[in-house]
Amino acid sequence: MRTKEERFGLEEGERTKEERASVTTFTRGGHGYAEEEGLSSMASPHHAGYDDGAQLHHMDSAQQPDMSGAPGIRHQAPSEAMNPQLLMAQSALRGNIEEGMAVAKETEDNLYSAASLPPLGSDSASVKWKQTTLDVSKQNVSSALAAMLAATAQIITLTGGEPTDTNYTALGSAITTISTNLNELAKAVRLLAALDVEGMTPDDLLRAARALANATAGLLNASSPEHLENRTQLLAAAGEMGAHGGYLLSLAGDSEVDPKIQEALVAMAKGVASATAALVTNARNVAAHCEDQGLQNQVIMAAKQTALATQALIACTKVLAPCIDSPLCQEQLIDACKLVAAAVEKIVIAAQAACGDDDALRDLGAAATAVTEALNNLIHGIKEDIRNAEGDKYDDAVEAILAATERLFSSMGNAQEMVRQAKLLAEATASLINAIKREAEAETDPDARKKLLDAARALADATAFMVEAAKVAARNPHDEQAQENLRRAAEQLRAVTNAAASNAIKKKAIKKLEVAAKQAAAVSTQCIAAAQGAAASNRNEASQAQLINHCKAVAEQISSLVQRVRTSMSNPDSPSAQLGLINSSQAMIPPAGKMVAAAKAAVPTVGDQAAALQLGNFAKATASALAELRAASTKAADVCGSLEIDSAIDTVKGLSMELAEAKREAHQGKLVPLPGESVESCALELGATSKTVGSSMAQLLTAANQGNDNYTGIAARDTANALRVLAGAVRGVAAGTKNPRTQEYILTTAQTVMDQSVALIQEAKMAVEDPTAPNKQMRLAQAAKAVSQALNQVVNCLPGQIEFDQAIKAIAQASLALQRQQFPSAGEASYQTLQSNLSSCAAALNVAGSEVMTAAKSTPEHQAEASSKFSKTFSEMLTAGLTLAGASKDPESRNAMLGYLRTISVSSTKLLLAAKALSADPNAPNVMNQLAAACRAVTDAINSLLDLCSTSGPGQKECDNALRNIEAVAPVLANPNEPVSDLSYFDCLDVVMEKSRTLGQDAATITTSAKNSSYDEFSRSVESASQAVCQLTEAAAQAAYLVGIADPSSTAATPGLVDQAQFARANQAVSTACQNLLNPASNQQQVLAAATVIAKHTSVLCNACKVASSKTSNPVAKRHFVQAAKEVANSTANLVKNIKALAGDLSDRNREACAETTKPLQEAVEALTTFASSPQFASTPAKISAQARTAQQPILEAGNNVIKSSSSLLTSAKNLAMNPRDPPTWQLLTSHSKALADAMKNLLMAIREGCPGQKECDQALTN
Repeated sequence: MRTKEERFGLEEGERTKEERASVTTFTRGGHGYAEEEGLSSMASPHHAGYDDGAQLHHMDSAQQPDMSGAPGIRHQAPSEAMNPQLLMAQSALRGNIEEGMAVAKETEDNLYSAASLPPLGSDSASVKWKQTTLDVSKQNVSSALAAMLAATAQIITLTGGEPTDTNYTALGSAITTISTNLNELAKAVRLLAALDVEGMTPDDLLRAARALANATAGLLNASSPEHLENRTQLLAAAGEMGAHGGYLLSLAGDSEVDPKIQEALVAMAKGVASATAALVTNARNVAAHCEDQGLQNQVIMAAKQTALATQALIACTKVLAPCIDSPLCQEQLIDACKLVAAAVEKIVIAAQAACGDDDALRDLGAAATAVTEALNNLIHGIKEDIRNAEGDKYDDAVEAILAATERLFSSMGNAQEMVRQAKLLAEATASLINAIKREAEAETDPDARKKLLDAARALADATAFMVEAAKVAARNPHDEQAQENLRRAAEQLRAVTNAAASNAIKKKAIKKLEVAAKQAAAVSTQCIAAAQGAAASNRNEASQAQLINHCKAVAEQISSLVQRVRTSMSNPDSPSAQLGLINSSQAMIPPAGKMVAAAKAAVPTVGDQAAALQLGNFAKATASALAELRAASTKAADVCGSLEIDSAIDTVKGLSMELAEAKREAHQGKLVPLPGESVESCALELGATSKTVGSSMAQLLTAANQGNDNYTGIAARDTANALRVLAGAVRGVAAGTKNPRTQEYILTTAQTVMDQSVALIQEAKMAVEDPTAPNKQMRLAQAAKAVSQALNQVVNCLPGQIEFDQAIKAIAQASLALQRQQFPSAGEASYQTLQSNLSSCAAALNVAGSEVMTAAKSTPEHQAEASSKFSKTFSEMLTAGLTLAGASKDPESRNAMLGYLRTISVSSTKLLLAAKALSADPNAPNVMNQLAAACRAVTDAINSLLDLCSTSGPGQKECDNALRNIEAVAPVLANPNEPVSDLSYFDCLDVVMEKSRTLGQDAATITTSAKNSSYDEFSRSVESASQAVCQLTEAAAQAAYLVGIADPSSTAATPGLVDQAQFARANQAVSTACQNLLNPASNQQQVLAAATVIAKHTSVLCNACKVASSKTSNPVAKRHFVQAAKEVANSTANLVKNIKALAGDLSDRNREACAETTKPLQEAVEALTTFASSPQFASTPAKISAQARTAQQPILEAGNNVIKSSSSLLTSAKNLAMNPRDPPTWQLLTSHSKALADAMKNLLMAIREGCPGQKECDQALTN
């Protein structure tokens, strides 16, 4: 039988503990034999490029203890039976590894070439784009590497135990993290290589990234269940990851961890290993004194676990050292330390249970304490914050001063306590003075040194004054005046303290914010990568789509945040840079918060458990980073003060200079688009941003008029941010435009916008500084008007906008003949011929209007063609109308014709304006509905004119009018991606049912009346049928929209403070109703109907303002909503009085009175709509997916069939009215009536079956 010394392989007299740093470990899957292995062997110099000087020491067969009978030591071989859950978990892990290997192979193949970038210009925008792309790419490289190395360390710790104890889901999550980040890292590296930055060799970057991809494949291969038995292979692969990752990070130039810090961490980890080796030696000694085999085996098992944990700790330290500034890496290394600590505790517990030798236990306890101390040193090194120690001393001293002054103030009347607090105050100020002097000695800038010494001198003087006051108070404890003097002296000292220490406190706050911002950007990037990785297995498409949308919004903010961090670090004394960082940090929080919420909501539906775990973990990490960012940005904002207005002015002035530089580049022919820019995308962004600028200006005017400094600054900042986007869009449009004159014009007009905006913000600043200044509202309004006019000029430069403007001008030019009543000569043409010609021209204008409506959503070329055709057709129609009016012998009839022609002119202009608005910003709320309403207004005006002018046969005019009305409403079914009305789904169903019944009755009446030649009844039925088809079509479009947004694959809308589409619809309805009031042809019923519409929608607006005012925390907005509601209500009340008079007497005088009172109402509603269109109040509209559009098709097809069949029915009825005895026409009418009935039935069925939730309920019942 072996001796105890032989059994445990004691080797007295060999190397020192630190030199051998060895413990007893046991190979995974061995056959009961022990193997002693140096702690550093996990990453030999051959594998990882590190040399720690440790020697491997293997025991020979004589030294290997016989552990064959020890329970729990031996691993099961892979071929041995396993439980089903373990097999399933390992199978899932293999799937994760296979996916990761494929990504590694694809990534390595892609890394043989840099990204493709177009040639860049030399203007400031191009330089800024390159710098921003460089900064963001570096950030993405460091963020991805930190996550990959943290996941590598996690793999090391997770695989340190028995196969049955391994958390394969967490292991799969770590592998998924590595593969998803490898892909993102490759994109960033290829971009860095393409940028070809000085000091950064593209080939070296790509080569290093390929080596990392190859190392990743090696790590994934070593992590498979089949290879986990070979621990050495896994640790070597992990070492390769750390080495190649650190090298790549150094090449990318974004390594912020000093090599000395990395070496110090590794040295501290070796210190843990040496202490652990000593502990294991003591454990051997304890085991040697134990005769119980079971207790002895427990000590052996504890030694084994300590060896594995220590081995993992050193491996993790070397892997994580290059990115130890990342919280992810810090967390993993601290977890590895905790594993060692837990293993040490188990050794102590096992030893105490196995041995009664007090000396041996005492030695073991001391060794365990040494391990704990070594671990604490390492953890302290991990958490060591890179910060200015003087900043902490400043904080401590300032806090002590503030606390002492507070206590001094509260002890007024107690002279003894006041003097005691004064002494404490003097001690604290002395400490602060010394800290300031030390900072002054280290300062190299003479001006900065002088400021610091002046601050120290002022603080010393204030302290001396306070000490003198304290002495007087001490000598005269009952003298109230002496106590008051001491209080004032303390107040003065407090003020001087704040002034003296403010710079250091500010620097520390900004430094903390920079760190928090970098961490938030890094972990948010990881959350985005995890979200993309979860896409393949997320069963809820809508949830995934919403998550990806939020990720896109966050990605845009990350770019800005990274740029602001770099700018702040490069300009530590720039208030503008600090404010930019604060604003960018605060702008990051809301979208990132939404992303976190969407990520957490998506986790339950992600089928891949590893991907779900990865997404959940990074969502939590992002939430934590955002909390730190929020706290840091709030603190920084408090200490830096408000510089919003001045910063906004500087920003806008800078934008003007950038545009001037772009203009010079354009003049030299060197202005080129930035990568990813196109004229179309920039034009859309310009159109949308122009409205954002307008709404921001409205906020600025409101806040300035109210004298609110804080919210005026916020509005100025928002205006400047919107103008920055506008300037970028303008540059993109100009760069993509080939005409040099157009380039120069759009850049010049944009410069005008910037210059006028500077004037506006300066006016707002003066209004806040002097709230009682005379005419401040007028000056603000004039400045805002100048900006609006300049903005309109910029928007008018957009492709398609110019053509719309030309068409509008052509209509205005043609309408001059209408104003002058210039009647062309009819020549020899008969009156009937003139009537026929007018009818043809009017019909052509109606068709051209529909084409404009369609073209508004198309290309600029199509828009130019449609608008040009419309203006020409209008001119022809107007000429025909004036010719007919001139030929009329009846003055009253002629005046009526001229009135209708004016209405057509106004309606045509509004149609082009609505089309222009949609072209500029297709995503604006209610813009499509406004265009459809404008198109219908043109049709109504044409119908009114033809009703007066044509002398066709019975029923002909009515049928033509009905067909034009149906033709005008048909486009609402083309692409229902926004609400047509406020109807609910079941309201839509009710409308379709009711109007189908009406339409069926009208169809029967049309047939009967045509057969009996009852033309009055025929005309009424045709008009009623037309109205029914139009209302039924709009209800069908609204139902289709509701089906689309309710589909699970669509992205749901998120409510804002106000429903901007509702405001836009109310604005449109009030405007239309006011026009109807002023129409000379309006009868009493129409006047009352217009009054009802105005009352309804102004009430809706007032109620919405009331709700918005109660919900918002913005005092400026709260007050403005209340005031705006009052203005709308008062204007409505004034108008209603005149409407009542007009309804009683439709005289010109009463109509003019209504006209006067409609102006204030329309202005109030328009101003309210503009104010409410601010992005801060906006809701996010729903986005209808491709799958949802498929779900809409049954309703849309049935609706189009109703239009088609009703149009055919009315065409047949028109022919039948002329020839009631024609059998073929009767057959056609019968056929079309049946087709219409079938179409209405199909539409009802489609709406019933398409009801949101219907399919899901049916599936649930079936299942």
